[in-house]
Amino acid sequence: MTDYNAVYEDKFVSNLRRYSSIRKNIKRRVERVLSDPYQNTETLADASGKLNLRGVRSARVDRKFRIIFVICEECRNIPECEYCFCEGLDSKTVVFLTVGPHDKAYALK
Repeated sequence: MTDYNAVYEDKFVSNLRRYSSIRKNIKRRVERVLSDPYQNTETLADASGKLNLRGVRSARVDRKFRIIFVICEECRNIPECEYCFCEGLDSKTVVFLTVGPHDKAYALK
């Protein structure tokens, strides 16, 4: 049972197809995020100043792979969030932006 609704961006869906060898692990982690997106996830911020990752969260799939997402109820309170696609969505929605190896996932754009 999930407490949050899911919205999947195109990049997440295409990367899910690309990394089919760990698709089961990704789907399992997505289900855990949907049951409690604040547990065992981390908020992101960019120390280099190149990306604004405020409002974005990360969840580990395994040692190298990350799921990048936003929680609508959280990012609505962060005006600097550039990745908030929550307009018109319920606050109990998680928007999955991308999944992939650490460095590629954090690039986002």
